[in-house]
Amino acid sequence: MKKSLIAAAIAAATLTPAAVMAQGTAATAAAAPTVGAKVYGPDGSEVGTVEAVQSGVVTVNTGTARAGLPVASFATREKGLTIGMNKADLEAAVNGAKAESSAELATAFAADKPIKSSDGVVLGTVSKVEGEDVFVTLSNGSVAQLKKSYFGLGADKSLTLGMTATAFNSQLQASAGGQPGADAQAAPSATAGAAATPSGQ
Repeated sequence: MKKSLIAAAIAAATLTPAAVMAQGTAATAAAAPTVGAKVYGPDGSEVGTVEAVQSGVVTVNTGTARAGLPVASFATREKGLTIGMNKADLEAAVNGAKAESSAELATAFAADKPIKSSDGVVLGTVSKVEGEDVFVTLSNGSVAQLKKSYFGLGADKSLTLGMTATAFNSQLQASAGGQPGADAQAAPSATAGAAATPSGQ
């Protein structure tokens, strides 16, 4: 199943440490998620693994979904890092967020619309759209061909690529054709799911 990304905004109220503590076992005051750490639900069942920690967003990979959650969503309990949702709930939230935004996202691709990185840097503007391909005129004047599936909507409803500006530029430099590499992935900041696995065109 294709992995998906959601932003920190999903179900934020149910993901706070207070919600976790309300499940019974008291959590410690602070949690410091690290890459590779297991993440558990309020019932102690395994949710997934921390895949990345960047700019206050922790990417949790459940195996079938990828969710970007704020650090404040985590508490430390007996088994380890804990959030206020179990695996099924988190995956349902990911899918729900994607479904909600799909129609809105479909209408967002238009010429001259700015394209932002997950950390809010304007990378360029949409020059044209052909089917599922989006041609982006970058700040340096070159054109990158990306798939619509690489984008989500930012908090300000702007088109947002699911990787940071640094990661995007690194992929451009690493690719002989000047396109993002096949395995490029980054934590999301879009309000709804954006697959962030650009492939060379």
